[in-house]
Amino acid sequence: MKVSKLFSMLVTLVLITSLFVGCSGNNVPNSSITEPAPSTSTEPAPSTSDENDGYEEGTSETDDIVNTTSAEKVILVVSFGTSYNQTRHLNIGAIETAIQNAYPDYQVRRAFTSQIIIDKLAKREKLTIDSVREAMDRLVLDKVKEVVVLPTTVMNGFEFHDVIAEVGQYTDKFESLKIGTQLLASDDDYDKVAEVLVAETSHFRSEDTAIVLMGHGTEHEAGVTYTKFQETLNAKGYTDYLVGTVEHGIELDDIREMLSSMNAKKVVLRPLMIVAGDHANNDMAGDEEDSWKVILEQDGYDVEVVLEGLGQIEGIQDLFISHVKDTIDSESVSTTPAAAAVGIAANRIESGTYSIEVESDASMFRIVDCQLTVNESGMNAVMTLSGQGYGALYMGSTEEAVADKDNQHIFTLVDEKHSFTIPVEALDRGISCAALGLKSGNWFDHTIVFRSDNIPADAFMSAQIDAELTGGSGKASVESPATLLYKDGQNFAQIVWSSPNYIYMLVDGIEYLPINVDGNSSFEIPVKLDTDMTVVACTVAMGSPKEIEYNLYFDSSSVK
Repeated sequence: MKVSKLFSMLVTLVLITSLFVGCSGNNVPNSSITEPAPSTSTEPAPSTSDENDGYEEGTSETDDIVNTTSAEKVILVVSFGTSYNQTRHLNIGAIETAIQNAYPDYQVRRAFTSQIIIDKLAKREKLTIDSVREAMDRLVLDKVKEVVVLPTTVMNGFEFHDVIAEVGQYTDKFESLKIGTQLLASDDDYDKVAEVLVAETSHFRSEDTAIVLMGHGTEHEAGVTYTKFQETLNAKGYTDYLVGTVEHGIELDDIREMLSSMNAKKVVLRPLMIVAGDHANNDMAGDEEDSWKVILEQDGYDVEVVLEGLGQIEGIQDLFISHVKDTIDSESVSTTPAAAAVGIAANRIESGTYSIEVESDASMFRIVDCQLTVNESGMNAVMTLSGQGYGALYMGSTEEAVADKDNQHIFTLVDEKHSFTIPVEALDRGISCAALGLKSGNWFDHTIVFRSDNIPADAFMSAQIDAELTGGSGKASVESPATLLYKDGQNFAQIVWSSPNYIYMLVDGIEYLPINVDGNSSFEIPVKLDTDMTVVACTVAMGSPKEIEYNLYFDSSSVK
């Protein structure tokens, strides 16, 4: 009780002292900072201690999400993360809570992409937060059946790309795996976010006030997101809003130039980021000489700073919830693109250079151009990716890539995109391709398919392949080797029977008629190589038609 009274007296003394100092009129700054507003969520406020107010250090009730239980359906919310306790609670925690309330049949889990933040929280707060890989491994270990992954990134830049690459390695581990989009994914998203932010900051708007939204910035091609968002605001008539970035974009000097052409006397700074973390607190609102607040004050503006992340805005939470709905309604991520098991090699294609398409198992590992060269020594492709996120490729697994540095393929810069010259084993089948992420420094496994669709039909050469027939009475046979053709991404074999009495064949339930009139019965049927194929052939050798089941086997190693 004595300690409590003494503490109360000290607080009273401090308040009285501050009152007199405040009335003195000295050292009054021309800026103000709006701290994060209380969450509209029903969650309790962050915990505090005697040493700090809970803003930066400590944990909150929303951090309890790391304590997972068994579940069949999980929504994994993936965020960059922040070590600031209150903004983690009000933004990341609020998004997670809103999604959990919207989808009570799912368990919501958390993963961070920043290992630095994960390590800092583990050391400082003893708070264990999974990385994406750890979270996915835990889902497998927990035997979760349905997984929805929601990245909370603003754009589909490097961070989003890395999430997709890591998650994509688990496509065969669950009954269903679906991956959501970033905040600003569609034109409708841009419209909604613009209206939400304007409504959130409407009380600041006046003729002499400019509202500046500070994003992070990126070297990734997705950096055009900031420009598009500015264009969206302008198109709606919100020309008193400016969008800038900490780096790699519309930086502070550009913003200062724009402000000089306006009649603004006051500037409101607000982060265009999911959380108001280090960049918001230091680069934007800090007291160092290079912070946006300090520099704009020196320019003569009255500056007000809003330290609130996008995640604590209900309209932003609602938009993420709608993204979850769209993801749940979408198709599950396939393990590999559909393709024939063996595909087609160089020895069956005329020499030349062909412009072809390449399918990828991940939207962010996107191939925008591929020039395939075929010659006597094999096939090579000059393959151009959609941006500059990857620095090297290896035709194989990540483990093989790390161990085999001599066969890593380094990029060349073509039209501001990374291009790679790589060997191609075959077309129309899944091929393992490891990619080195420049930002993370990690290798990621992918599966790609070089498509043959754009190659002219007359460029495919016929070949010979050994054919083996078993089944039936053992009396029938087919000619071997058989002629092997390639059409529309599929192998076809010309089957010549040992008698003229076969009137049709059935392959996967589809009827094929003879391609000849005289001589032994001949058919052209689609075939699978290196596997036992069950077919049905109808013969009239015994008078009435009789269907007989056979097995055909075509050995790909015998192709010549």
